[in-house]
Amino acid sequence: MYRLLLVTDKPEIRSLYRTYPDWESQGFEKPVISDTADTGIYQLSNQHFDAVSWLLPIKDGKKMSTYMAKKADIMGIETVRDAKKLHRELSCARRELASKNPDPYSSQLDDLTKVMRARFFCDILRGEGFTPQQIDEKMYTLGITHLSSASPVSVASFRLPQGDFFLSEVWQYGRDRLENALKNIFECPSDASLNCVLLMINPHHMRLMMIPLGDISAEDLYARMVTHLERCETNLEQFFELTMNIRRIQTYSNLYEFAAENLQKTAH
Repeated sequence: MYRLLLVTDKPEIRSLYRTYPDWESQGFEKPVISDTADTGIYQLSNQHFDAVSWLLPIKDGKKMSTYMAKKADIMGIETVRDAKKLHRELSCARRELASKNPDPYSSQLDDLTKVMRARFFCDILRGEGFTPQQIDEKMYTLGITHLSSASPVSVASFRLPQGDFFLSEVWQYGRDRLENALKNIFECPSDASLNCVLLMINPHHMRLMMIPLGDISAEDLYARMVTHLERCETNLEQFFELTMNIRRIQTYSNLYEFAAENLQKTAH
């Protein structure tokens, strides 16, 4: 885990960084926060940090910049005011930090964990039934601490009518790369507070699960799924000249309810 120091006198920015829910999945510990250049410099002098972000009044800002000019080993990150931009900044910072200090074993573990997490959610989307106890055990074992099984879940089923033809006649790179390309569209919502998982059942039949990172009503989640699918549809048409037909959008009160539906279908 990387360590970030935030130095700012802006209450709204300090609040954003304190309540941002995705630090762990982005590879960072929750940040240490200071409100003046003096306290920030003190923290840097007594603790290890991989990155620093600061936004201060002119006099304090100059003091902080002068000090950081002598700390070439610590990355400076832009201070932002909304969760979407923070998500993007942390993603870029993590990639750069990893390239400077590569740890192949740690990287392999991270990649394997991501695959296993995605497989767990895809198993549920595929129709495998899990009891509440099994869900909790899986999420604990896989370290899925940024999501709550008690949060509402939205699931969309849709078709790409040209899928088989597109894969065999137009797309030249194989099914796996097509799946990755579609994941880049469907699993990257514009709202950083949402997590999406795509299951490609076949080249024309797919399911998408959306789980919020924070508190949200089932109705609001449904509306965000609709908005996200509209954006995905535009990207499909723009980049691949593909259309999509949405067959169903169902929102559940929690992950347990969705999995229970799968168990009921399996029992019959």
